[in-house]
Amino acid sequence: MQEQAFIIEKDQLFSWLEKLQQEFLLIGPKKQEEGGGVAFLPIKSVQELDLNYTLTMMGPQIYLYPPEETICTVWRKDDGGFEVRMREEVPRQVLFAVRSCDLQAILVLDKVFLRPGLEDRNYRLWRENTLLIGLHCSSIHPQCFCASMGSGPFFEPRQGYDLLLTDLGQIGYLAETLGERASSLLAALKAQPATQTHFDQKRQIGHYLLTQFQKSIDTTHLVEVLLKNQDHPVWSQTADQRCLSCTNCTKVCPTCFCYNTKDTVSFDLVRCERTRYKDSCQELHFAQVHGANFRSTRSSRLRQFVTHKLATWVEQFGCFGCVGCGRCMSWCPTGIDLTQMAKEIMVSEGLYDRRRQT
Repeated sequence: MQEQAFIIEKDQLFSWLEKLQQEFLLIGPKKQEEGGGVAFLPIKSVQELDLNYTLTMMGPQIYLYPPEETICTVWRKDDGGFEVRMREEVPRQVLFAVRSCDLQAILVLDKVFLRPGLEDRNYRLWRENTLLIGLHCSSIHPQCFCASMGSGPFFEPRQGYDLLLTDLGQIGYLAETLGERASSLLAALKAQPATQTHFDQKRQIGHYLLTQFQKSIDTTHLVEVLLKNQDHPVWSQTADQRCLSCTNCTKVCPTCFCYNTKDTVSFDLVRCERTRYKDSCQELHFAQVHGANFRSTRSSRLRQFVTHKLATWVEQFGCFGCVGCGRCMSWCPTGIDLTQMAKEIMVSEGLYDRRRQT
């Protein structure tokens, strides 16, 4: 796949985005009027973009895997047969200023929804019609531990995105393209090629950011330790004392993919619409099967969330399900921290010194 690197001046970048808006819906980080937080939203003017954000509540993946969407519509025909209509196209869009952890989260969702033989049609449509532009962090959120999970602070895999930007200050942005689509769209800028000096500056910024993390976790033996300790008291203690089963952790997690479906039938029985919506393993009903519920306790549901993100996901997809963004603990009303639960288990296994627990 073709890779190129350029230097784009900051005013030049905004002008380029304005031209893209003639062909694409631009979605990026925007400061909300109510509450003052930043969220990924459709952008009318590039001046609305907030490129200094550290963490949004919902990741940009909601524009690739919407929290609710129509899967198909079934119509009854006059001859008594049925016609199934599925989505054939989606709007062309740009996801702009996506941080490294969220780029990794999208790669994780790709493993879930684009598996050979099990491809999710709607997800593929959104993915193919989305121009994905990453923007490396310039500061670290206190709850972030992406460096521990191998997903940041700078995005390393050469896959999944179209353009990757690094803010080099007054020089402008180091723009690394991946593939023909981004290269052709950037051609009109006639930007100067990047030099080794620019990559050295990028590396220095990355080294500095690595010194700014307040949270970390050692993943060396994490998978086997969690799988070995399914009955550890930390699950029941945390669940009984703090967990509300509010589902906030799964709602804001950028890699959670579980969903349920509902069918809405017209009164005349001519039309039936099947919709899927995001579900949560923290809901009591989620593990309900005929005659039983195999996660009827709050502790078993909490354990499911943590061990899936930090252990069993590796068995399923060959990577962690956690990208270290810190959203689950940031929006947990009681401040439950999955890294602290994992460390508590490692302490009991003699793999972690409680005195240096952070």
